[in-house]
Amino acid sequence: MNKQILYTTVMLCITICFSQNETANWTFGENAGLNFNSGYPLPLGASQLNTTEGCASMSDTSGNLIIYSDGSTVWNKNHDIMTNGLDLLGNDSSTQSAIIIPKPNSDTIYYIFTVDDRAGSNGLRFSEVDLSLSGGLGAVTANKNILLESPITEKLTAVEASNGEDIWVISHRWESNEFVSYLVSDLGVSTTPVVSGIGTYYGGDINQTIGYLKASPNREKVASVVSYVSQVEVFDFNALTGQLTNPVYIPNLSTNNPGFYGCEFSPDSQLLYVSELNYDTNLSFIHQYNLGLNSASSIIASDVIVGQRTGSFGALQQALDGKIYVAEFDRTSMAVITDPNTIGVDCNVLSGFVNLNDKICQLGLPPFIQSYFYATNIFNNTCFGDVTEFYTEFSTSIDAIQWDFGDPASGINNTSTLLNPTHVFSSYGTFNVTINFVVDGQNQTLYRSLTITDKPPVLTLDPLYSCETDNLFNLQNAIPSSYLSPDYNIAYFETLEDAQQKENNILNFSNYDATSTNQTIYITLSNGTFSDCFSISTLDLVTVSAPIVADEDVFLCKNSVSDFVTIDVGYLDLPHNQYSFLWLSSLETTPQIDAFQPGEYIVRITLLSSITTTNPEGCYADRLVTVTASSIPYIEEIITNNTTITVMVSGLGDYEYALDNINGPYQNGNIFENTTAGNHIVYIRDKNHCGVAEAPIWLIKFPDYFTPNNDGKNDYWQVEGLSDNSKKNALVQIFDRYGKLLKQFKPSSIGWDGSFNGYPMPTNDYWFVVTLSNGLIYKNHFTLKR
Repeated sequence: MNKQILYTTVMLCITICFSQNETANWTFGENAGLNFNSGYPLPLGASQLNTTEGCASMSDTSGNLIIYSDGSTVWNKNHDIMTNGLDLLGNDSSTQSAIIIPKPNSDTIYYIFTVDDRAGSNGLRFSEVDLSLSGGLGAVTANKNILLESPITEKLTAVEASNGEDIWVISHRWESNEFVSYLVSDLGVSTTPVVSGIGTYYGGDINQTIGYLKASPNREKVASVVSYVSQVEVFDFNALTGQLTNPVYIPNLSTNNPGFYGCEFSPDSQLLYVSELNYDTNLSFIHQYNLGLNSASSIIASDVIVGQRTGSFGALQQALDGKIYVAEFDRTSMAVITDPNTIGVDCNVLSGFVNLNDKICQLGLPPFIQSYFYATNIFNNTCFGDVTEFYTEFSTSIDAIQWDFGDPASGINNTSTLLNPTHVFSSYGTFNVTINFVVDGQNQTLYRSLTITDKPPVLTLDPLYSCETDNLFNLQNAIPSSYLSPDYNIAYFETLEDAQQKENNILNFSNYDATSTNQTIYITLSNGTFSDCFSISTLDLVTVSAPIVADEDVFLCKNSVSDFVTIDVGYLDLPHNQYSFLWLSSLETTPQIDAFQPGEYIVRITLLSSITTTNPEGCYADRLVTVTASSIPYIEEIITNNTTITVMVSGLGDYEYALDNINGPYQNGNIFENTTAGNHIVYIRDKNHCGVAEAPIWLIKFPDYFTPNNDGKNDYWQVEGLSDNSKKNALVQIFDRYGKLLKQFKPSSIGWDGSFNGYPMPTNDYWFVVTLSNGLIYKNHFTLKR
């Protein structure tokens, strides 16, 4: 089959009794997990583990999950708590709370080594699991929580001994510079450790117990990370004696909060990767060091930052596909180093690349016996009908090799004695590949399950639409739901070349910001995260212009409750039938509405052609129509004071005033001064042309005071300026300061003499009210003097 593909590198272990399939299942974080049996990671469901850091898991030689633990609880393959599986004395907050070790030459016995957190008193212990118990589901035996060391740091790693059968379990004492190596053999766990007093002293701040410990796949190195002093040390390791020697001290000069945390060797054991966390800046990095250099200074100087992200990188762990996976704290995905044997940034760190199916990754990943990653097998072309190619890369020479592809239907082609054979599988499905070989005169066997898949279809995808106001696309909305499952991996690319090579994928696919108004992107559909069996589909991204609208101010003359103004959607480029309308306040859907009150009216105008299943709201713009109301004035009161007229009005409008001429001149003020007594008309006009109110005025003049002392001067108080007819029909009333009526009379009479019921009133201010025949009322006051 002719196609351009990204070759998938798959890591296979070589040991005498076990293959790397024991590392096929990982459990970690908040119920997260991965399964590598298909040669690439798929989310593992049903995990009961919930841990921030420490975790461990173990599979059988066929890659079936059999045990996992957080250092306190042990679960069986059915994800149930194992018999007697509670109360182990590890701690899920410990960096490496547990590691699971198979007993050599036993198919049923496993040891779970645990460490307490922060140099706690529970220290380093081991518990025995017998899988033959509880109907094959296993149980923790009476050999439980057996103490080996206390206090101890939060570090555990394991590697095969030089005989390829026994296993060294390595940790580091607290308040000490001593590593301890415990040998696990077919006799069980040796409780007398090999002690290596080497390197720096681990003690003081208990936070410095934190940090990963890892052995190299070739069994020749051990790396130890100390957080909060931010250092990593690399030692030579003797797989025969369990001794560590020749430390290389690598400091981190940028931060101690917490600084270095996780570490991992490349498959060829020549490179060391270390994660760095900086809680002060919320940034984290992945450093690469070249251990193949000939001096400590050269190794330190080889430091290259190959990965960076906002947030926290955590543990690093090699997998059986030859890649290194990186925990990303509090995310539903993980990072990966796709080419970890490559020096520099070309090792290719991809953040957020591995889907966890909505489960949450934390800081920790499960440790394994590191020599399980001793040799690599590379294969590619896994689509049905492809010529599948196998390549072996052993770090030591082999004497002979026999391949069984697990495909008896292929007849005589089912086996091969070539170092790098090819095979065309007879059907798609999962095939159990068996590789028998001889290394240094010893027969060894490794098992691998290989999945041949039918090539996914090329998808016919409807365009995605977005509005120019944001130009953002959720690319996943274009994918049929049947392909949005853990069985498939979907990646998005901006160029065909990137899609063909599966490089530079679009990471922000759920909020992709298009680079142009109309763009085509390329989508790979794979049968797994790193599968080389994939199709390439195209997806058009269409950016739609929102309607162009303009806000408007509209005026309403509100002279009665029935008055209204008609407002509309304004000018639009297209006919109205190309849009939908929604007035947000009234939910009316017409192009026009009647506004009866002042206020803000918003109409949402949506382009109908932009409404699709992938853009259900369509592209819309909101037009604001601001209705300002005015009204004819209502005359509340007219106050006169001799030659001054004051007009008091109410209403919605902004008013101006004129006297005796409806055409003006008009003034803004409501007071007319130096006016002659007599008959006048006042006009009040709304400046917004909502009408003119008018009222007749008799400007009444009156004395400010009078002196009723019978001297013939000012003995009576009376109003002036009324016509004879007005005098007949008007009424004048006099009140004291408390509102008591003292006198009422006609303007045609002689007036008030300053008495009440025949008694003279004292000197004081008094109020008067003149009520004219048209109902207008004039009020003011004067002074009576004695």
